[in-house]
Amino acid sequence: MERKKKYDVITHYLKNNGGSQVTLTFTQFDELLFPSAGLPKTARSSTEWWANDYRHPENGAYAWLNANYEVIHINLSKEYVVFVPLLKSNSIFLEK
Repeated sequence: MERKKKYDVITHYLKNNGGSQVTLTFTQFDELLFPSAGLPKTARSSTEWWANDYRHPENGAYAWLNANYEVIHINLSKEYVVFVPLLKSNSIFLEK
């Protein structure tokens, strides 16, 4: 059995409620996804926490990347984040 990770709830939410774009407020994260603890303070104060980067497992990136989503916009002052489906490839190969 695979060990449950702290932000798996985000993966589950995006896989089950996702669409072409998902916007979540920090309040929604607190009330729906993390009712006991809320979002970490660093998620509220640093855009780095929202980086689409697997190399920092202490942040939540693995959660949305595992759901095949990426963050495209963060607004810390208005407290929301926007996810879109992850493109399978960011590279375009052109034949000559």
